[in-house]
Amino acid sequence: TALQSLTDAVLYLVAYPFECSEQLASRILAVASLRDVLTAFKADGLPSPAEMESAVSCDIERLQGMQNYDGGFPYWRRGFESSPFNTIHIAHALFRAQEKGFNVPAEMQQNALVYLRDIESHYPAWYSQDTRWTLSAYALYVRNLMGDRDARKAEALLNEAGLDKLSME
Repeated sequence: TALQSLTDAVLYLVAYPFECSEQLASRILAVASLRDVLTAFKADGLPSPAEMESAVSCDIERLQGMQNYDGGFPYWRRGFESSPFNTIHIAHALFRAQEKGFNVPAEMQQNALVYLRDIESHYPAWYSQDTRWTLSAYALYVRNLMGDRDARKAEALLNEAGLDKLSME
């Protein structure tokens, strides 16, 4: 069933042995997004709602400890170079977690938002133009979710890239 597929996916994320910032954010995003569905059904092997909520809280705390002073997030630990994709993905996960009632430190979100506002300055020189456009669009989407709408920047991106060159993602 569809529920079993969701359960399998959540179990995969919960048990995944490598916990880089991207994986922590993916787990937070999955549990927060599926919180209501997962608690309504008892699926074999799925941790209890209390265990999942505790894990999300721990993951948020771990990410907070990883956040760099530029507001971004590296793959493994504070002090390493922040990853533009990871930072966007984490900001997205933190927003969804807060939306579902999880405690997310305001300063952590604000620092990530500062990074997202200037995302283009964080792209390595080797990123392709398509990657830059895709990440810029994702950052604009997350900023909009967070209440930081930037219509001027979105319009400039559309004018530069054109709808036909932007990823559907």
